[in-house]
Amino acid sequence: MRVIDVPQAADGQVLRVLMNADLDEAVGVLVPPSLSSESVSATAAVGRTARDQDWRWRLRMAERIGVELDPARFGVVGLYVFGSVKNATAGPTSDIDLLVHFRGSAAQRAALTDWLDGWSRCLAETNYLRTGYRTEGLLDVHIVTDEDVRLRTSFALKIDAITDAARPLPLNPAPRPPGS
Repeated sequence: MRVIDVPQAADGQVLRVLMNADLDEAVGVLVPPSLSSESVSATAAVGRTARDQDWRWRLRMAERIGVELDPARFGVVGLYVFGSVKNATAGPTSDIDLLVHFRGSAAQRAALTDWLDGWSRCLAETNYLRTGYRTEGLLDVHIVTDEDVRLRTSFALKIDAITDAARPLPLNPAPRPPGS
């Protein structure tokens, strides 16, 4: 081990170490000693503000999916968000939990799954550009049928639940004309 007097070796500057446990990374920065602890606290507050934006951005994207989704084309009768996005606790690595009430054919389900997978991958890339966190996809989609809703099985329990209910998302009310 070697001990270094940083202010002496760095013309009076001090070493600040900034660590990110989520990424398991750290960086050391030489700064003037006048950089007060209030500045460090302000940086932490900015981090909290950024995290606050994580759930808000994810909720806006979930709402956007609902607006863009064509219910008749995909056999969807309801779309819901739940989990950390609905509860306003999502961070930069959180996924978007979606619950899809599906009433359609096998072909519609396959098309819906492909469509949502495209959204998931695009949102993951956008999240990476925003936060530096890389994931395969950002959507965690759970499809439930009328039977699931009737029997209150699986994630269908979240629809109209008394506690921690999934939040309904507005769906596109009408198909868009071709070319729009």
